[in-house]
Amino acid sequence: MPDIDKIVALTLPQFAALVALFLPGFVSLKVDRLIQPGKQHTGADFIVDALAYSLLNAAVFGWAIWLASQELQSQATNYPLVWALGVLVCVVGPAAWPPLFRAIQRFGSSLGWLLAPHRVAWDKYFSRYEPCWVIVHLKNGKLIGGYFGPTSYASVEPDSGHLYLDELWKLDRNGKFIAAIAESKGAVFRPGDYDWIEFFHDR
Repeated sequence: MPDIDKIVALTLPQFAALVALFLPGFVSLKVDRLIQPGKQHTGADFIVDALAYSLLNAAVFGWAIWLASQELQSQATNYPLVWALGVLVCVVGPAAWPPLFRAIQRFGSSLGWLLAPHRVAWDKYFSRYEPCWVIVHLKNGKLIGGYFGPTSYASVEPDSGHLYLDELWKLDRNGKFIAAIAESKGAVFRPGDYDWIEFFHDR
């Protein structure tokens, strides 16, 4: 019976090559989820996407992987260089792919070549992070005025429609903003609470 330890044993350069091949894809997907938190992956999609990112990363940084492998096999290994190459291949490069692809998608969509990155209008609007005045039309017919400021929040897909306003304002009968409600810390609105929302420029 063959010695299992000899079959699975890997040299340091071989182990480093495996890490450089598979780790970058998972780093890229983690960064992708930070950019688009609501994006969902099935188990199969996650593996395929991670492998695709890793293969792309290996194709672009193959020279760095080869150089690090050569250094690890040399008699006088330059470990600072190996670490620098490892960070480039396993962290810097993988972290750059998701924002780069997002930028390409936004540019392509502005020219009509690609689909926009946002699937619903809610996410498209609030991705601008622009302060604005809003009037919430509640299902009971009432109007709620508010300010969407720096500390306000709007959820994204798959939970689009949840809105936190950090200021509430009194409105007159014509829907004109009169004054901020004293001591108000804002309010949270769920999709089932309102019919539609009006937005106004912050001037």
